[in-house]
Amino acid sequence: HEVVWRQAEARLKMDGWEELQRDGAEGGPAAAESGAGEAPAADAPTQLVLESGLRYEVSPTLGQKSGFYCDQRDNRAAVASLCAGRTVLDLFCYSGGFALSAASRGATRTLGVDSSGAALALARRNAEMNGMGGEVEFVQADCIKFLTDGSLLSRNPLSNLRAALPSGAPRGYDVVICDPPKFAPTARDLPRAARKYKTLNGLAMRALRPGGLLVTCTCSAAMTQSGSFLQTIQEAAEAEGRGLTLLSTTGAARDHALHPAVMESRYLTCLMFVVD
Repeated sequence: HEVVWRQAEARLKMDGWEELQRDGAEGGPAAAESGAGEAPAADAPTQLVLESGLRYEVSPTLGQKSGFYCDQRDNRAAVASLCAGRTVLDLFCYSGGFALSAASRGATRTLGVDSSGAALALARRNAEMNGMGGEVEFVQADCIKFLTDGSLLSRNPLSNLRAALPSGAPRGYDVVICDPPKFAPTARDLPRAARKYKTLNGLAMRALRPGGLLVTCTCSAAMTQSGSFLQTIQEAAEAEGRGLTLLSTTGAARDHALHPAVMESRYLTCLMFVVD
């Protein structure tokens, strides 16, 4: 087995680590990754991984995190179990984990949206590899613009299910999954991040039919540890005139162990709501 240590200085600093000393050693901090947040390059080494019966192409040396969001494994399975016969919108879909999981459990139509063309190329390969090329569709767009820009509706394969809104946003999805990148790298960023989470989740609620499911996440340790994420989503619902029923509050998958003496390692929160 090979252990890959990705010494991404920018990522470590975001999580509170002091700047790494550049000693120039081979494979040391001087070789810190570039292009963090991008999907694997065409010539990057890839591996196939298996999760809940689905195969995914990942690159341990490039791409986001380990090349795959393993920490969302249990949340993907839980959400997918509720998607049979439903239409699903997966925002910030990256390599298609939530979207493919939903389709595998009987979602009628699934759409993934991400701003990265490289990530969507990977998602489409994963869909084809699992025999879902005709069941899951992907759109390259900024997620907030997708939810507000009427010109993107023509690219929305579920547009026939929407009802017109003043903003021109699509409406009529049964399930909306919102798993954005880290908005609050530090506690200092919380006010700005809270505004972004409120805006994004308000728009996500507009895309939901009454009685639909909203699955929304924050991977920002500062937001999770502040305890304010739930209140932020509630404020978004109030601004949109929507009611919420909280079904579950979860975190990272069970193999991401949390030591009770190091509660600062809590970072992921995943909330599931029924939106009236």
